[in-house]
Amino acid sequence: MRSLPARLAAAAIAFIALAPVSAVHAAPPPATLKDVPLPFLWPRAWTGSVAAVSDTEAWVAGGQGYIGDNTGNPVVRRRMGSQWKEYPLRGWSGNGGISKVVAYGTEVWVWGLQDGERLYLARFDGTAFQPVAPPPDGILDYDTRLWANPAGVWIQIQVPGPGNTVLPALFRRVGDAWVADPVAGRLWHGVGDLQGRSATDAWTGGCRSNPDTGSSESVALGWNGSSWTVLPPLPTATCVTSVAPAEGGTVWALAWDTLYRWNGTTWTAAPAGTLDGHGVKVRLDKDGNPLVAVIRPRQYGRAPLLRYAGGGWQTFTTPVETWTHDVSVAPSGRIWLAGSTRIDSPLLLSSP
Repeated sequence: MRSLPARLAAAAIAFIALAPVSAVHAAPPPATLKDVPLPFLWPRAWTGSVAAVSDTEAWVAGGQGYIGDNTGNPVVRRRMGSQWKEYPLRGWSGNGGISKVVAYGTEVWVWGLQDGERLYLARFDGTAFQPVAPPPDGILDYDTRLWANPAGVWIQIQVPGPGNTVLPALFRRVGDAWVADPVAGRLWHGVGDLQGRSATDAWTGGCRSNPDTGSSESVALGWNGSSWTVLPPLPTATCVTSVAPAEGGTVWALAWDTLYRWNGTTWTAAPAGTLDGHGVKVRLDKDGNPLVAVIRPRQYGRAPLLRYAGGGWQTFTTPVETWTHDVSVAPSGRIWLAGSTRIDSPLLLSSP
């Protein structure tokens, strides 16, 4: 890993809250989501993942028919305009659901577990999902992570480590092969997220051991197409769970109960407010304002989508009480959210 540039090594970490003038826009749009009718699904269905392609196209994934010990059947559906389409999942066998769908351009990928233990990884070829061999030596398939963005298709799996340990391993798709990237092994729990603005501008984050003190520190890292550079640690001991790079070198990093902004020199924390924990994903709306997905158990109350804009927090209004499972933003700016109601009915919502 390259050493930090001198200007980063000398950067001070700011603990002050972001002032309203630091917000991307002083007059954010209304925080409203509307219902998008789902296709017919069997009883006990769930939609746990959504991948936006455009204002009129998105993919959803999950499962249906979950009853008792029967883990149901996989669900992958494509919304095009006002119509839903279903495609074969070649090579799928047994019960189970699709844990994640990701999409960027023509790259659409899914992963799930067959019978709760066998990894299913597939790529959409235009007519069906075709199985793709995952990187070798993977174990603990339920902890697989998958991303597709301008920086490419990436997957993180768990592999055997020294003794009886298990280590995270990150791979990037290059042609028809998986190329290992060592960065995940340097972070205690691997990378929490991986987002790219271009083929030579990607970001991730997590926790690592401070090379000088041995203590834990929360970090974000930038990728230039060939190597990673570590930014100065965030002013928190909580690991970075998600990142959202923006224009002008700005990077937003989410650490469970606090959102931080890197302005190229320092980290600053967004003020406390509606975000009081359980933040798992940050993405940017069309105006560059951070959207934060909060995922919490039912007993802790609803889990709506949040937005930080104009120096404060907004809570998105929805047609029914909503628990967020995933959020994705189309390149054109439309927000898509997969979630559920209080009685576990699946939901798909979008911005107007």
